[in-house]
Amino acid sequence: QDQAGLAVDMAGYLASMMYLGYLSGSIIVTKTLAKFGPTRMLNCGLVLLVLTSWAMSSGEVFAYWAVIMFGIGFASAMVFLATLSLILGIFLDYGAGWLTASLYSGIGLAIVLIGLVVPEIGKASGWQGAWSFVALTALLGGGLCHFLLKPYDQKLQKSLTIKGAWSAPGAKRTASFLITAYFLHGFSYTIGGTFMVAMLSEFPGLHGHAHIGWILVGAMVIPSCLIWPIFASRFGEVKTVTLLLALQALANIIVVFWTTQTGILVGAAVFGSTFLAIPGLVLGRIAKLAGNKKDQIIGLATILFGIAMVLGPSIGGVIAKQTGSFDRSLIMASIALLIGAGIS
Repeated sequence: QDQAGLAVDMAGYLASMMYLGYLSGSIIVTKTLAKFGPTRMLNCGLVLLVLTSWAMSSGEVFAYWAVIMFGIGFASAMVFLATLSLILGIFLDYGAGWLTASLYSGIGLAIVLIGLVVPEIGKASGWQGAWSFVALTALLGGGLCHFLLKPYDQKLQKSLTIKGAWSAPGAKRTASFLITAYFLHGFSYTIGGTFMVAMLSEFPGLHGHAHIGWILVGAMVIPSCLIWPIFASRFGEVKTVTLLLALQALANIIVVFWTTQTGILVGAAVFGSTFLAIPGLVLGRIAKLAGNKKDQIIGLATILFGIAMVLGPSIGGVIAKQTGSFDRSLIMASIALLIGAGIS
């Protein structure tokens, strides 16, 4: 952001374009996944992700970056929904939908890798070199994924024993509340997630080293996406999601009112330990409730989540620019999270 000379609100608009691409991809994938199959959709998404990431390493015009970020978001939706379709059915077949959250530990690992490597590459070869590294990482990871899945392609796509839609009492009502809470989470976490580095750079002692906060976030994601599913297996996904939404609201409040280096790092740690465990637990639960309509319902939830992700950084960026502070944006995000916790 600094090297490209982007203001806070412009960075927010770029993030929103990525999330708009994610939303568009979610809509199209939901309608076409059954026709093309999850494995083919996953491979196409990975190819598009590599190409768009590489394209970000060139160009100097904001409009160009916006289009490419849209493509990155679209590709991310393809990869995400195809992966869920492949894996979630297996978890549900074994009565362990709560294990879906464990998949997100890989994102935590990616955050740590990017946080450690990208700033150093950025110093040596600018933001263009950093994006080239991201593209190379996507190429290597995508290639590995393709070759590991290929032998199991037919086995993964076989129909598993999944119950009929909405067979449990009160299933539709519970799913509706969870999807609403998921929407509010999508709106809120993108505010903190989009501007986390910018917030950290404002604190004495962290200027120029704000990426440390993202490394901490990623490091907390990895164990949280393994520990919270175990917690959920004992106390239930719904209660666990309620607790996580409240804790994420607390993370935002910590950043606003504990304005020291320690406070911002504690807030980042709490944020990292909650924000990616929530989607896995929510989607695992609503998929179980939806039964054989799981792909359609997860698609709907992802579309609503995409809308929320478009709104969050755009509104948060405007408020931050007008007030000269992230405080009101974070408080707004905390209110939305507490509402989500209340209804879930």
